[in-house]
Amino acid sequence: MEAFPVLRARLLERYLAREFAKLLLFCLAAFLSIFLVVDFFERIDRLVSAGLGVGGFVHYSLLKTPFALSQVLAPAVLLSAILAFGLLARFHEIMAIRTSGLDILRLLRPVLLLVCLVALAGLALNLYLVPWSRSRLSIFWETQVEKKPPRSLVSLEHFWYKGDRAIYNIVLFKKDSQTLEGVRVYLFDSQFRLTALITAKQACWQGNSWRFRDGFLQTFEKGAPKVWVHFEERDFALTEKPQDFTSLERKVEEMDFRELWHYTKRLERDGYKATLYQVEIQTRFSLALVPFNLAMLGLGLALRRGSLYLPALVAVGLGLMFIYWLVFGLSVSLGQAGRWPVLWSVWWPHGLFALLGGGLLSRASR
Repeated sequence: MEAFPVLRARLLERYLAREFAKLLLFCLAAFLSIFLVVDFFERIDRLVSAGLGVGGFVHYSLLKTPFALSQVLAPAVLLSAILAFGLLARFHEIMAIRTSGLDILRLLRPVLLLVCLVALAGLALNLYLVPWSRSRLSIFWETQVEKKPPRSLVSLEHFWYKGDRAIYNIVLFKKDSQTLEGVRVYLFDSQFRLTALITAKQACWQGNSWRFRDGFLQTFEKGAPKVWVHFEERDFALTEKPQDFTSLERKVEEMDFRELWHYTKRLERDGYKATLYQVEIQTRFSLALVPFNLAMLGLGLALRRGSLYLPALVAVGLGLMFIYWLVFGLSVSLGQAGRWPVLWSVWWPHGLFALLGGGLLSRASR
C-alpha cells in the first residue's frame, strides 16, 4: 500500500513538469517572435535599400536569433512559472495536492531541474553562441547592408601598441598578409628600462617569429645608446603575434569566453586595466542564475495561499524582474567604473533575489 503515494507523487511531478514545459515553449516562441518582428521592422528600410532579397532577410533573422533568445529566456521562464501554477491554483488543483498530504515543494523538483537545464542553455548562449552570432551579424551588416569591404581586407593604420615589455609604433598593419609596415619596436627589461630599439621598413610573420626587413637595431645599456647595426633581414622572437593586433578592433560582445579570457590575461600581463573585461566575464556566468531566480520568484508568487488574480500576479512578477535588472545593471556599472569590487558588483544582486525567491517559495509550503 505504501507504493501508491510514491506512484501518485511521481505522476504529479510529471504532470506539473509537463504543464510548465508546455507554457515555457509557448512563451519562448511568442517572445522570440515578437522580438524578431519588432527588430526586423525597425531595420527593414535599411535592409530593403541595400537590395537584399528574401534570402538576406532570413540570413539576418537567423543571425539575430541567438541574441534574441538570450534576451527572452528569463522573462519566458518567469511568465511560464506564474501562468502554469497560477492556473493550477485558480482551479484548486494546488489545494487538492496540499490536502492530500503531499509537499508541493518536493513535487517541484522536476520543474526546477528543467529550469536548471534552461539556465545551462542560457550559459552556453552567453559564452559562445551569442558572441559568435553577433560577430557574424556585424560582418553581415557591414558588408551586405553598409557595403563596406570585409574586415579581413581593412588594415589598421598609425597606432601604438603596448606588448610584453615592448611598445610598438606601426604605420600600417596588413591583416591579409600579416605584415607590419613602417614599424618601430621599443624593448624594455623587467625594470622598464629601454634595452633595444628595432626600426624597420617591414616586418612579416613567419610562423613563430617576425622577420624584419631593411632596418636598424640599436641596443642600450643603462639608458645610453651602445650599438647601432643595420640589417637587410633579421628574425626577432617577440611575444606579440598577428592575432594580438587583429583583436584590437574586436568588440567585447563579439568575443567568446575563450577569446575574452585570453584577451583579459594579456591586458593584465601588459599592465593595462582590465576591469571592464573582468566584469564582462563574470557577468556572462552570473546571467545563468537569472532564469532560476525568476523561476523561484514566479513559483513563490503563484503558489502563495489566498485568492489569486493572474493579471495582478503577472504584473507583480514583471515588476520584480524590472527591479532585478535595474539593480543588476546599476551594480555592474559601478563595478565597471571601479567603484565596487568585480565579484561583489556582479554577484550580489543574484544572491539578493535568490534569497527573495527562496523565501517566497518556502512560504508556499506552509
